[in-house]
Amino acid sequence: MRRLLVVNVLLGIPGIIYYWMLSLMVLADPLTTWGRAARDLYEAHSFLPVQVVLGPPLAIGTMIWVLSNVNLIYRRKRAGACQKTSGKYLHWGIALVASLIPTAVFLGIAVFF
Repeated sequence: MRRLLVVNVLLGIPGIIYYWMLSLMVLADPLTTWGRAARDLYEAHSFLPVQVVLGPPLAIGTMIWVLSNVNLIYRRKRAGACQKTSGKYLHWGIALVASLIPTAVFLGIAVFF
């Protein structure tokens, strides 16, 4: 269980940058304007530049997170700790919460400055 927490907290550190970039995107352009048709796809106010900038790094980070957790589940299953299906759901829940810890700590510190 300790390995699960350490791996996901370490993987959550680069996640701070993704959450920050996503929050800037949402705050800069309201969600109601995302469905509109843009005349020029390379226009600064269209949705395409955001997908180009955020898409590949977010996809790579998500793939690394999922593959590392699948590896941890396989290792726990081989050791006999994750035999039931509920153990796998608990594993993914703990992994998600542990990966959000660095962002929560960073936001907690940012509140004071």
